[in-house]
Amino acid sequence: MRDTFRQSMAWLHTWAGLIVGWVLFVIFLGGTLACFDKELDYWMRPALHRMAPGAVSMDAAAASLRAMAPHAGTFYLEPPTSRDPSIHGLVFEPGKPYIDVAFNPHDGQLIPGTVGGTFFFTLHYDLEAGTIGVYLVGLAGMLMLLALVSGVIIHRRIFKDFFMFRPGGGQRAWLDGHNLTGVLGLPFHLMIAYTGVAIMMSSYMFAGVQVAYRGDMGRFFQELAGAPVPLALHRPPPRRASLDAVLADAVRRLDGPAQYMQVDRIHDASTTISVLAAGNDQVAGGRRTLLYNGVTGAFMAEAKGPETAYRTYQFLSGLHRVQFGGTALRWLYFLLGGAGCVMLACGMQVWIAKRARQAALAGLRSGYGLVRALNVGVLAGMPLACIALLWVNRLLPASLIGRADWEARGFWAAWWLAAFWGIGRMRRGNPWRELFAATAALLLALPLINALTCPYSSLLHSVHDRDWTLAGVDLTAFVLGLAFAWLAYQCGPTDTPEHPTTRTRQATGRRIAANRASTPADEVMP
Repeated sequence: MRDTFRQSMAWLHTWAGLIVGWVLFVIFLGGTLACFDKELDYWMRPALHRMAPGAVSMDAAAASLRAMAPHAGTFYLEPPTSRDPSIHGLVFEPGKPYIDVAFNPHDGQLIPGTVGGTFFFTLHYDLEAGTIGVYLVGLAGMLMLLALVSGVIIHRRIFKDFFMFRPGGGQRAWLDGHNLTGVLGLPFHLMIAYTGVAIMMSSYMFAGVQVAYRGDMGRFFQELAGAPVPLALHRPPPRRASLDAVLADAVRRLDGPAQYMQVDRIHDASTTISVLAAGNDQVAGGRRTLLYNGVTGAFMAEAKGPETAYRTYQFLSGLHRVQFGGTALRWLYFLLGGAGCVMLACGMQVWIAKRARQAALAGLRSGYGLVRALNVGVLAGMPLACIALLWVNRLLPASLIGRADWEARGFWAAWWLAAFWGIGRMRRGNPWRELFAATAALLLALPLINALTCPYSSLLHSVHDRDWTLAGVDLTAFVLGLAFAWLAYQCGPTDTPEHPTTRTRQATGRRIAANRASTPADEVMP
């Protein structure tokens, strides 16, 4: 009975992981890169790199943002921080896509557009596919929880597997890599999968909110925030309060920096300004919110804050989004996220390695060939597309209209090209080696193309100026380039376990039965 249960868990582990494994790889890689989304934003906006010091003008940025969306009722502004020296603006206008831009902190002028690190953040939670993508990510997260729990059940030697890696190639090496990285990051992977599903629960199970609030989601979120909402006066405001003065007063009252400013009811005399404390040392973010009159700028009150349930939600969201704890914690998330990517890639290759010879001997091509194609297209294609995005950012002219959209198109074009190349070369080449080598070349050459296109942003200048954020992107790309070059070297010749030659097929057939008999139960992959 115990063996039957563990074999059932092995079946569940395999298929729960396989069905959404490629989606999970995209989610994990996007989320891993999004750990440093603001640093990537900064790198991808060269206009910020040589900016002269000066006073910050939130009023100038607000005027620019209102001009971009004249009919919006609410807008948000984030003051400059150590991670992002620009003023970040966000506004929603009815019937139009939201506007997410950066302004020069001194004069409020718009900085040339880029998708920035926000692209990877969005890719991480909705696959750049809107509502459908959110549901797909939620399904993938739930199946990942099943795969993780069933994986713990089937691995009796979980601690022994943590110290075991035999890089001899084939199924055993892939399984060791899958086990090692899975055990290494198991608590992190469980936390990320659970919090990722939990924080989007209102999107997956929205019936209760729709019934209780009759579809008024704005009132739902206002009550969650615990902030009072003044009654509308139905007349335009006679003037607008200075955001610079409000911010200065809020920083004094909070005894610390502000995370963002929110201006509500812009076109009504009841307009208000909310200032949220930064709270970078707290998992749940800032706890204090100050309210100001949007006409006079007078301090009104401090919001009582959200109820316990929403504080719990904020805590789970904070754990997932890692906007606390500083650079060291973000690097820890980055490394464990990278381990998750390796775990998923090795798991997908275990499925291939276990079935490669059987498929060749039996002449099976359909399902096996589809998994092989998806493995090459996603596991080798997406990393190449990610670095291609940074290249496109440097090669496109700053004055190009719709520049951010062209960057995104460059990402998808590079991914499709890599996927088609890999699929086309599966029979007559080694697509893994070729795509990994191309990724390595782009990564290793990124500091060079950065220096050629933006000399004042080069690695030498950034190190000299002690701009470690800018230098960190170039140095990280170089280190990752070495890692992908090693992967390309390790891929070996075309005659791999995925491509058994005629001479090996007879010997392979004799070994299949013996391998099945000698494989421990906790290594069974259905």
